[in-house]
Amino acid sequence: MNKQNRIWIFASMLMISTSGWAQFAKSPNVIRDKRIDKLVDKQIELNQQALRGRTQLEPGFRIVVISTSSRDKATEVKAQLMKSYPEQKSYLLFQSPYFKVQFGNYKTYAEADAMKKELQLVYSDALMITPAQIEVRYEKEGLENQ
Repeated sequence: MNKQNRIWIFASMLMISTSGWAQFAKSPNVIRDKRIDKLVDKQIELNQQALRGRTQLEPGFRIVVISTSSRDKATEVKAQLMKSYPEQKSYLLFQSPYFKVQFGNYKTYAEADAMKKELQLVYSDALMITPAQIEVRYEKEGLENQ
């Protein structure tokens, strides 16, 4: 082995050994300003305020009130539902070749069934409860419990 190879081997071993000792050095002492914690807490509060009142999609149930090939008939039924039940949402969907009007956002089948019985007094007995992604609005209390 010539002198140049020995120098390269020695230099390589020296670098490997010193980099290994660097792993065992003491960690740096970090001093954190308490104002940063206040800023983080304020940002969390602002984010929660921004989310308050937003809707999210969750699994639930809707009532199919009508399924027809006439867009005018479906629009008429949707308008009647909106007038009779302004607190509930109704949806006009097109699934070729039918226009369907879905009504409500119910978390449980029992809630949907109770409203279905009420709607059957006005609309036909052909109402169906269908699983759907429903809109759920969360207020302040709902966000904190998540």
